[in-house]
This record gives sequence, structure tokens and C-alpha cells, in this order.
Amino acid sequence: MNAYSRRIRELLASVSPELIGERPAAPPPIRVPTQAFSDFLINREMGDWAEGLVLRAIERSGLGLSAVPYGRTENLVAGEPGFRDYYLAYRAELYSLGKRPDLLVYRGPPPDFGERNGEALIPLASRALAGVEVRSSQQSLNGTRPPSELSFTPKVEDIWNVARWIERHGVPHYYVQVLFGAVYGISFEAILEHLAMGPKEGGFTVDKQPKNQFKSTIYLPLDKGTCLTTAFGWPKLAAFSRQLASGRMLFGVRFSGGEAVFDACTLSGLIRLDGTE
Repeated sequence: MNAYSRRIRELLASVSPELIGERPAAPPPIRVPTQAFSDFLINREMGDWAEGLVLRAIERSGLGLSAVPYGRTENLVAGEPGFRDYYLAYRAELYSLGKRPDLLVYRGPPPDFGERNGEALIPLASRALAGVEVRSSQQSLNGTRPPSELSFTPKVEDIWNVARWIERHGVPHYYVQVLFGAVYGISFEAILEHLAMGPKEGGFTVDKQPKNQFKSTIYLPLDKGTCLTTAFGWPKLAAFSRQLASGRMLFGVRFSGGEAVFDACTLSGLIRLDGTE
């Protein structure tokens, strides 16, 4: 365990279990979802678009970085053939390896992952400079709402799973929040520091919202992090439909194009390219 992993473990020990629960001693019971809804398709499409937006912005930052998608990419929804096996495998990996970052960032070209999976991915992923969790938001940063009124939105259930991945890989982890109009970033370490202070001193709230599938979500104001963008181009939207085996129709929105331009100095400072703590 490297110094970064030890720091994360120390911070977790200082966060109240009333906020994030106790460290799981055994895999929790699994309830496989049996039905998907149109909101799920919309959120997933928006999330995939946001990941691509951030990936391109990192690679075009002029810092000599590359970014590769690392999250699971199976295009299945509840109610489709094969979903149950996929979901059970995903949950098993969460407990054994932790939650994969959406993106891995490397200096120079990334390694060739080939057909590797599971434990075989650890040596290559551990060489990454950073792991990035990309969160998307339907909020627009349009100039009328200050960053203090908009939030980073890490899910409570992800805290221990992200920590488990860090313990196995030792790679610093960051949350990036994509809004329509700007992209903000914050380190996982800073999130835990705010949680350790409690809601009042840490300036956050915890709530369950339908847009986050009623899962307990931490709302930490964007001004606790840093704005990465100097320019933002909006995506194009196109409606689509998807029919399940049952015959039920789902409707979604596909996002394409758009651009985020990251300030090189700000991005370098966030992921500590100069090596400072």
C-alpha cells in the first residue's frame, strides 16, 4: 500500500459511519434489477457523452497526456437477455477489485490492455497517473446560478467501492462533474476531507433524488473544487427508441459532438503533474 492509499484509508476512518456506513465485511445481498426505464437510457447516454468529452479535453490539453475508457461498457439494460449474468459479474468485481474509474490517465501513450480482464488488468491500470470518475448533470451553468448552488454528486454507495479500487491499484482518484456549460474537478481525497468535517463544516448535504435513481447522493458545491474549462461547446441531440424483449418501448436522447477546452495549468494542478502534495 503506497502513501496515497494510506492517506485515503486514514480519511475514511475519520468519516462518520452515519454518512457512509461501515466498511463492508462481506459482499452485500444482490438484487438484480428487472426493469429499465427511459430515464435510465437518457442518463446513460448523457454519461457516455460526458466521458468522451472529458477524454478529448484531457488529450488536447497540451500536457502530453492520454486517457482511455476503463469502466464497463456492456450495452445491456434490465429486462434484456444476458443482463442478469452481466450484473452479477459486475457486482462481484465491485467487491473483489472495487469500482473501476471511468477513465484512466497516462503520461504519453497508454498500455495495450488487449483482451485482459479482472485481476490481469491490475498491473497495467496501476501504472496510470490518475483515475477519473465522470459524473454528468442536467444542470446548465448559464451565468445566473453561481457554482456554490450546483454540486459534485458522488454516490454514497460508491465511496467504499472507489476506496477498494484505490487500495488494489494505488492510483489517485478524481471526480469530474460535467454540466452544460462547464466542467469542474475535485480529488477523491478532498471529497473525503469534506465528509470528515461533517455536513455543516464540510458544506455538503446528502439526499435521495429521482435523477440519481433514489440512491443516497452527496451534494458538494462546485466551488469546493475547481473549474477546468475555458470554453465549452454544446452537444447535438437526437431522439431514439429501444424495444425490450417484452415488447415495452424505451425512449432516449443521444448526445453527440460538443467540446470542452481544459486550462492546462488548472488540470496540471488538480492531478499534481508537478509531483507536489
